Amino acid sequence: MRVTSPSTPYLLTGSGGVIGQSLATALGPGRVIGLVREGGGRPGPGIETVTGDVTVPGLGLAPAVRGRLSGWVGGVIHSAAVTSFTRPADEIRQVNTDGTAHALRLAESAGVPFHLVSTVYVRRREGSVETGRSRVYRESKQAAEDLVRTARVPWTILRVTVVTGDSRTGATPRFQGIYAAMKALVTGDAPLVPVAPGSYIDFLPRDHVAACVTALLDSGTLGEHWITAGRRALTIERFVDHCLRYAERRGRPVAARPRLVDSEMVHRLILPAFGDSLAADLRKRLELFTDIVGPLATNETLPDPAAGLPAPPDLGEALDAALEYWGERVRLVRPGVRV
Repeated sequence: MRVTSPSTPYLLTGSGGVIGQSLATALGPGRVIGLVREGGGRPGPGIETVTGDVTVPGLGLAPAVRGRLSGWVGGVIHSAAVTSFTRPADEIRQVNTDGTAHALRLAESAGVPFHLVSTVYVRRREGSVETGRSRVYRESKQAAEDLVRTARVPWTILRVTVVTGDSRTGATPRFQGIYAAMKALVTGDAPLVPVAPGSYIDFLPRDHVAACVTALLDSGTLGEHWITAGRRALTIERFVDHCLRYAERRGRPVAARPRLVDSEMVHRLILPAFGDSLAADLRKRLELFTDIVGPLATNETLPDPAAGLPAPPDLGEALDAALEYWGERVRLVRPGVRV
């Protein structure tokens, strides 16, 4: 292991992503070098970047650049990932699993710690329904974790929950995952929600996730850790309430409150029973809702976050901020209107 100082910067993959941008901001200029894709997102101002590609051995860096980084950085934070369940399976595995192997190889050659930003989806929750699309994502991240556990350098695995925009402003570089569920509820396109009543839906705003990751890095803690809302998670009823109230504030109240139905009942009874008579777009929304929310929403909360991490902000207020930011940047269409 190479000896480093607290001022030695980290190499951060995925620095233009939802978590990566917030993490680069939390660490600040001088403490992080962002690996960015050609034509991809960028971290905030003042952050030094290098252009590369996690899907390529050596991260797509020229040997001279790779050698300079290996002798300079004090650790590698691997945040780059495909989080969309709708992307091709080969692409998901190439980025999430192969990309982890390539980033880990650089950390090992440099003799510095490796920190994997993983996901809570690696844990299948009892009572949740899993589709083929969500399974590919889960397995790609599980394989990434398995690689890290065999690392020849100190390592951490950080299992991060679903992420929303900044807790105060709602800002995010990309609307992913949970925003599809929010949209379906706000537009009235979710008459049926495949989540059992009383279930918890775990999410955290991106700036809080970054604060937790930074706290763990600064503490020197190693091993496996959860970054979740845990017992502070909202129930699905409260989540729906916030979305419906936002729709009212936008002057487009939803006519009927969506019905909450256990996802297993939806997929084993309702979808097969209606067959082709169920509108294709409604079937697609139900499947997507299950993909995104299903693994998170059961009558049990996710494991609580690691001890010593900062307490999350008010999650109801954070959800409102996320809705406001999202709603100002998308075109909302009244229920039943096709454009």
